[in-house]
Amino acid sequence: MADKYMAALARHEKAKQAVDSLTRDIGIALNRCPITKRADDPALSNEYRDSLWDDETGKHKTHLWHVFQVREPSSCGHGEVPLCEDGISDALSEGSEFECEHCYFAYRMIVARKSARQELGRARLAIRALGKQALKEVAQ
Repeated sequence: MADKYMAALARHEKAKQAVDSLTRDIGIALNRCPITKRADDPALSNEYRDSLWDDETGKHKTHLWHVFQVREPSSCGHGEVPLCEDGISDALSEGSEFECEHCYFAYRMIVARKSARQELGRARLAIRALGKQALKEVAQ
């Protein structure tokens, strides 16, 4: 029985470390974006620097930020929707309007982190299931 608990805890810790690592990698990649570097340049005028920041979120308007703002007509013909995963990848790839290798890498890491978070959720559910099972055994 102890092996089940150790395996569940190890699974959770492995998933948590993966999420944390990917989050760090995303931040590093976005900090390498030329727009981020320009936004942090103290030699630029305040007006120009302000145009490189999103007032709502307080984040840089990186190439990835611009791609997330792009909307396309919905398939049902009513309104607009954000780009799909492939559309975002295409918009950041070489030769496109928002080409940036750092933002492209950050986006790939965002997609990977989504999967890692799902695994983390499954690991948490497994731990809860073991906890409920343990409560039943203690109650008997």
